[in-house]
Amino acid sequence: MKSKINLTPVGTVIGILVPILSILLVYLIKFQAEMSMETFIDSLFVHRIYTKVLALGVYFGNIAFFFLFIKMDWLKAARGVLLATILYSLAIMLFRIGM
Repeated sequence: MKSKINLTPVGTVIGILVPILSILLVYLIKFQAEMSMETFIDSLFVHRIYTKVLALGVYFGNIAFFFLFIKMDWLKAARGVLLATILYSLAIMLFRIGM
């Protein structure tokens, strides 16, 4: 059966959105009662852990979808998630070098 999700651009969009949503989910579960979203983001930059938090969101969030897509034999979508992970990794590397 042909799936509309099994496309490289769809996998790339999923791979880009999942880390952002996973960081938002961590904020909502753990930190919402303690601080606002603006304070949360500011504290990531003040403590200089924004690249570490982004990396955790990328690798743990995308690995689940990558293996899910491989298990479902949606290899084109898995390729898109892998592409998004590589793009995030390059951005994280540039942030760590530059900042």
